[in-house]
Amino acid sequence: MLIAVAKKYVPNSLYEFLKEIYIKARIPSWIEKYKLIKNYSYDYKKYSSYAAPFQKNISKESHEADIIFLYHKIEKGLSLKNIKVGFGKGNITELLLSIESYLRKYEWSDVCQVALNSLNAYYSFNKENGLDDNHLFEKIRYYESGNFGYNKDIHVGGIKEITKSDIINSSSINFKEFAFSRYSIRNFDSTELSLELIKEATNIAQKTPSVCNRQTTRVHVYSSEKIKSEILKHQNGNTGFGENASKIIIVTNNLECFKGANERNQCFIDGGMYAMSLIYALHSLGVGTCALNLAVGGYQDKMLREIAKIDDSEAMIMMIAVGSIPEKLHVAASYRREVESVLKIN
Repeated sequence: MLIAVAKKYVPNSLYEFLKEIYIKARIPSWIEKYKLIKNYSYDYKKYSSYAAPFQKNISKESHEADIIFLYHKIEKGLSLKNIKVGFGKGNITELLLSIESYLRKYEWSDVCQVALNSLNAYYSFNKENGLDDNHLFEKIRYYESGNFGYNKDIHVGGIKEITKSDIINSSSINFKEFAFSRYSIRNFDSTELSLELIKEATNIAQKTPSVCNRQTTRVHVYSSEKIKSEILKHQNGNTGFGENASKIIIVTNNLECFKGANERNQCFIDGGMYAMSLIYALHSLGVGTCALNLAVGGYQDKMLREIAKIDDSEAMIMMIAVGSIPEKLHVAASYRREVESVLKIN
């Protein structure tokens, strides 16, 4: 924060001098502890304002996350080796109530459709095994009546049967070679990167696992030179190459979709997994990427949100600089620790 303020108000030569002194000086531990407490407080206020249990008025996305959470329980139950007939009665009741509550405020959506498909799969399984739940059957037919927006063209939801060969034949690429061929690119060429490539990479990254399949990650893309420049001022690892990136991506996660204190860090887990999937997806499409940290305090967080137009309800996970790869370039020959130093067999 001090460096950011100094950069804004003092001449460049004096700024560089002060910056050098600041970096070389040993900051007393009590100052760092104070900053830690201050930033934890900032994070606490944000999470306790937007996570689902603390919302005064439940948002649409939070409500949809709740429906996903409940129908995914059905999907998981139906995918087990030994399925108990009539399992999860309480979840079925809760899901139906959640759909009804949702429809009192919003129109029928794809989330409702997938939930209905899952309920259909649940009903069919039970009926095939001697349990005909007439109440559930009537509810399903009620929503399929056409009065809500039932879409018979959406077939996902519930379960589907696959074979071992389906998985093996589809995953026959040499992933080790693929992973080892990816580098952090800090030498982009001037070719403008198509947004269609980023859209396709995002489509691939959508397959990333997330808690209860809630899919809370969001991808913000910036192309304007002015906005990119302003955004990169709040990231401390892009000197000398960030300005050459065709696009800057900020990966975020929607706090409204998390359920309480135990999930306080889940946004970073889900968002981090998604970001890596996105980086690999971009790599598969021949796009150069460089992962950029977002290690910022509350002050910078607020400033960056204002510039990037990111809502307070979204936790910012990281930035990614993306661009076209030149024919020849240098990359950091970064050492990786030996497996023995990271793998702990218990």
